[in-house]
Amino acid sequence: MSTRESAATEAASDIDVFQVDADAGSRREYRLSTHFQPIFSLAHRRPVGYEALIRGTDRDGNVYLPAELLAQAPAGVARMQLDRQCRALHVRSFRRLRDEVSWLFLNVDPHIAVQGHRFGSFAQMLGENGLSPHRVAVELIETPFDDEKRLVTAVEHYHELGCLVVIDDFGAGYSNFDRIWQLKPDIVKIDREMTRRVTVEPLARRMFTGIISVLHEAGALVCVEGVETEGEALCATEANADLLQGNYFAAPALRPPAERASNELFTRLFAEFREETVEFRNRRRIRLQPYIAALSDAVFALSAGADRASAVRALLGLECTERCYLVAADGSQIGASAESERSAAARDSRLTPIRPVTGTNWQTKPFFRRAIDAPGKVQITRPYLSATGPRLCVTLSYAMSLNGSYHVLCVDLDFAALAGKDLAFGLARAEE
Repeated sequence: MSTRESAATEAASDIDVFQVDADAGSRREYRLSTHFQPIFSLAHRRPVGYEALIRGTDRDGNVYLPAELLAQAPAGVARMQLDRQCRALHVRSFRRLRDEVSWLFLNVDPHIAVQGHRFGSFAQMLGENGLSPHRVAVELIETPFDDEKRLVTAVEHYHELGCLVVIDDFGAGYSNFDRIWQLKPDIVKIDREMTRRVTVEPLARRMFTGIISVLHEAGALVCVEGVETEGEALCATEANADLLQGNYFAAPALRPPAERASNELFTRLFAEFREETVEFRNRRRIRLQPYIAALSDAVFALSAGADRASAVRALLGLECTERCYLVAADGSQIGASAESERSAAARDSRLTPIRPVTGTNWQTKPFFRRAIDAPGKVQITRPYLSATGPRLCVTLSYAMSLNGSYHVLCVDLDFAALAGKDLAFGLARAEE
């Protein structure tokens, strides 16, 4: 038996007993044990941390999950003491693993976080068990809390100790962007319900990348939890998540998996990701080819002196084209947009205030900036909400020399019609 397996077996025997008053003066007794669920780094392809999860077993052999177990303790002092007892057990069990590198993720209720000093020092408990604070990720569970200022103070205390701070279940209930701005966490965990939706709802999948990007901008690593299937793992990988957690990789257990247990899984996941990426590019190339060809023909016609209406006629006739428009080198639109006959926006009088006219300026838009920086090359945006529509569109743009200066010819394509029922086509992949 290896040293790690021996240590894991030893950790499995680390048991505490919790007692609580029951009816008729009797007491219920629960045997407490720690189960660990690995948290994997996508870049390292191995666990970099373990979330400690309490399990309680009564005399009849019934097993209680954390929320069920805490519900057995009366609110107030008894529940806080149980929470502290569980954390101390987690730390002792983790130390028995003899892992000197990984993080230990400890769940903490915000109410307990702000009153923890009443029940002894968190730092002292760590010190007594020989675990440095920098090895601990304090995970604030999603729950309503009225006094956010006190919570900010508590989080600052954990940071001062050297702990990482984690916000759990982002996107559910009170774990929202406002809490991110105030608490400045080191790690944010995406709520498992959002994880589930990304494989079945195109909108959720497109938003997923943007949400993770904003969290990165806020200075936090992002962990996608609740990953149960390869599809969910692929979505998290495509969205640039940093950490992954879920039963697809490893279920909570007394004994962590062997060090190389995930190698084959990650090899398969990355191979599938590469294959899906190549397949996506091929599908997109095939789907967009008629529009790219028609755009090139329109550019050639304009360069040869054709009038704009005749130059873009074939482009407007394609099934997903919404509009074409010409933009000067300073970003200002030249004339009105040429709308296709099927363009609903062109016939919607409610959109009159935002309809492009001569002078409407697009210099801040990626489709213009990328084209003007790379003349002679077709640029393709990812799906975005068009102010002209407003609806999701993909814009093709091409910068050319016309009358002695650069101009950019643009065509907006109806994204919904372009993607059809192809979920993968709807991914918010980086522009190429």
